Amino acid sequence: MKKVFVTLLIGLVILGTIAGGGAKEKAAVSGPSGRLVLYTPDFDEELNMVVDPFQAKYPNIKVELVQAGAGELKTRIRAEAANPQADILAGGVFYNDYVNMPDLWEPYIASNDSDYPESMRNSTGGAITFKTVQLVNLLVNKPLAKELGVEIKSYADLLNPKLKGKIITADPNGSSSAWNQLSTILGVMGGYESAAAWGYVESLIQNLDGVMSGSSSTVYKGVLEGEYVVGLTYEAPCVTYIREGKGDIVEIVYPSEGINAIAGAHGIVKNAKNLENAKLFIEFVASDEMQAAFAASTVRQANLNLPTTNEYLTPIDQIRIEPRDEAYLAKNQKNILERWNFLWAKYN
Repeated sequence: MKKVFVTLLIGLVILGTIAGGGAKEKAAVSGPSGRLVLYTPDFDEELNMVVDPFQAKYPNIKVELVQAGAGELKTRIRAEAANPQADILAGGVFYNDYVNMPDLWEPYIASNDSDYPESMRNSTGGAITFKTVQLVNLLVNKPLAKELGVEIKSYADLLNPKLKGKIITADPNGSSSAWNQLSTILGVMGGYESAAAWGYVESLIQNLDGVMSGSSSTVYKGVLEGEYVVGLTYEAPCVTYIREGKGDIVEIVYPSEGINAIAGAHGIVKNAKNLENAKLFIEFVASDEMQAAFAASTVRQANLNLPTTNEYLTPIDQIRIEPRDEAYLAKNQKNILERWNFLWAKYN
């Protein structure tokens, strides 16, 4: 996805006409109406899975989408704080955004919040509502890996000299998936502040050999299209490839050192102009109906009290999930990114 803002107008307000006395008059609009502006970094399948049924349920609400990277959208929301243009940041919102940008969010707690597991409830004073659980992973181009004679089952395998310049990652400064990869790597390779973990990151940067994308989608698309052997990415779009029958081309690898599971969220923008419609959207995403739809899709639902029903998703108990210190990461994200940027500049 190019780093440009693309506004898509989805849905039309349905107007009926009635005849009477030889003249046609417009029927009254019933139900909620008006606009709802979503800023979103979500990939198209996940986005459509929510917007389309919401639009069907509330046909008189005109949904407008602005798609770009999560970091870019948060910067824009802050710049527009005096005159908000977005009603919701849909996706790309994480716990650290609540900690580091508390003034950007309008408090609201979905009515069924207590139905969620305690770890997934809105514990942020209403600031953000968890919608899905994102796993990070590697995506490997199987024919290219075989041609190179490399096996990729772990983060350590990414340091193979044969892979130099053939690995792609997004920029953790602007991509939520890349930030989640970096923080996961630090956690599972020795600890956020350990010399071993940062030594690994430095070695990985050298093996990347200058390859870094501005968007998450470039990573998984580049691997599928054979531009790169392996990408550091996230689960949902990769599972989509497998479901589409592309498993002969790409393989999902959950690194043997372990990975993190990260709860992704929606946040209503402070002083949103279409606040009531934004609340309706939050209620819809948190509903059992929508959470069950996530559970059957390529993403994992935040309400883990509901069963995951997608046959293409690896059962969570077959994946090594390591603990993640969200409070530490929220407090230290800036420092971690500054250290990454220093190392990146050192070799590029």
